[in-house]
Formats: sequence, structure tokens, C-alpha cells
Amino acid sequence: MAIQIINIGSSANKGDGDPLRTAFKKINENFAELDVTNTIRDIKGSVFGDDSTLLVDAVNSVIPGYVSLATLKSTVAASADFADFQTRIAAL
Repeated sequence: MAIQIINIGSSANKGDGDPLRTAFKKINENFAELDVTNTIRDIKGSVFGDDSTLLVDAVNSVIPGYVSLATLKSTVAASADFADFQTRIAAL
């Protein structure tokens, strides 16, 4: 079924558009149509963060490893400089 357009009439209060009940029936049917046709909820590719970090690896069907806050804090604390920090984070 195609999405239904609600006839709003040619001007306000003129009475030549869809009656209120008909308009809301179309709205409900449009939402039902969207709900039925939008059943594919799987990610269709890898998802990257804005810094190019791989968040979801769709090729291997995995979400990259979880790093605990305690591990992250100790890694940051142990870093001597930014280059060292990057190396340590990449190793996690």
C-alpha cells in the first residue's frame, strides 16, 4: 500500500479537505505502512566514529572489544606523552 496524502483543502475552514476522522485514519495507516516496511534493523556495513575509530565491524560481525574504565585510567596515567598515549590506547 502506498503512503496516503491527507487532503488539507484549499484554505483554512473552507471544508473541502478530508474530514478529521478520515485524516487520522490515513495517518494511522501511514504509520502502520512505515512500521511494516521498516523491519530491517541490521547494520549494513561497518560503523566508524568521527575520529575513524571502528565502532562496529560488519565484515567480521563483531563489536570491537570493551575497555574497562579502570584499564583506561591506568593507561592514561602511565602515558608519558601523547604519542605514548596513542600507542598504549591502540594496544588495548
